[in-house]
Amino acid sequence: MVLRRLKASLTALLLMTFVAIAAADASEDWQSGQQSFAAGDFSSALLFFQTARDSGISGPAVHYNIAVCQFKLGYFDDARETFRLIAERYPRMRGLAEYNMGLSEHRLGNEVEAQRHFIDAYQHSPDDEKLRTLSAAKLQGLEPEEPASWFGSIGLRIGHDDNVALRDSLGLPAGVTAESPMADLFATVRGSLPRLQGLMLDGSAYAIAYPDADDFDQTEFRFGGLYMWTFDDWRFEGGAHYVYGTLGGSGLERDYTLSARAVRYLSNQASFDLRYQYDDIDNASAEFSGIAGSRQRFDMRYRWYSGRQSLVLRYGLESNDRRDAGVSPSRKRLQADYRYRPQDAWGVEAGIGYRTSDYDDLLIPRTEDLVSITLALTRTVAVNWLFALRYQYSENDSSDADFSYERNLITLGMLRSF
Repeated sequence: MVLRRLKASLTALLLMTFVAIAAADASEDWQSGQQSFAAGDFSSALLFFQTARDSGISGPAVHYNIAVCQFKLGYFDDARETFRLIAERYPRMRGLAEYNMGLSEHRLGNEVEAQRHFIDAYQHSPDDEKLRTLSAAKLQGLEPEEPASWFGSIGLRIGHDDNVALRDSLGLPAGVTAESPMADLFATVRGSLPRLQGLMLDGSAYAIAYPDADDFDQTEFRFGGLYMWTFDDWRFEGGAHYVYGTLGGSGLERDYTLSARAVRYLSNQASFDLRYQYDDIDNASAEFSGIAGSRQRFDMRYRWYSGRQSLVLRYGLESNDRRDAGVSPSRKRLQADYRYRPQDAWGVEAGIGYRTSDYDDLLIPRTEDLVSITLALTRTVAVNWLFALRYQYSENDSSDADFSYERNLITLGMLRSF
């Protein structure tokens, strides 16, 4: 019984900790760019793709999508130069890049240059009959192919966590360890529906395993839909999802969530993001009955990037109304994440966060202050493979000594966007 109660008390902390890490990956910018493109919002898509590039996602795909957005927006000079970069860096894509440089030159009225690029596209596409046909016929006015309407990412990490339980190890029940190797898997997919512009299906799956502490193994499956629309410099989203999660091999929760999001583009280098989410939470098995209830989260983010640097500032609020007061905290959070890309393939990241938690409904109220520091080194390989070596240190100061702890988590992971 002690272990079961311990599981229930840690659920909110564990899920939020690991899902937040996965969601913070550079794939969010990539997916937001794809989603904006699918809705015809090329200005927003361009900003997101450029941010994804500066956040560590490299390879021809991100440069190609940037060039397509520039072309769609009528920035033909910029599009031509981006396609030129692709032709120089990625020989296998030279034929396609030369063809699109021809289209750009045609839109600029440079017919001689356009013809030269079409000829080069034909010569550098010996195995692409479609591209050779288009180049030979010089189909003027044909726009570049659009990115696929379905996109997503998959990530895998392995590492070591020296405090799985997120508690003072001296207060753990006998036989329960707080230290273990770990491995987790995260996948997302989104796709637009035919003839329903702005409506998208959205799903994700997450699993984490601790070989030396399998009572804390978790899975989460999330499926639903999003509707997006734009107005002037604003982009709006509304979403509804169903979530099912397990803990230690037992059914943990069944959630119905509603979300709203508004993004304001302040300039070509900055945006302001507001998010709200309401979760109606039901326990999936009797042993976790204490987690049943509701949760509300509000999040504000400021994003800025310039050249090879980017900065994200975040302020968040969370309110819980659960059956068990031990998992019903009110929280405030501040977070800053900085990324720098010294070279196209390499990147470094640093983040610092501060979170307060108030458990006012307990018989003896408890307060906690959590500080976390993250450092990472990233490397892009091939087209869309991102590898990251990441270290996170956390220190939680609680008015109840059992909940004061330190934690060190080191992981090596990879992310594939598609």
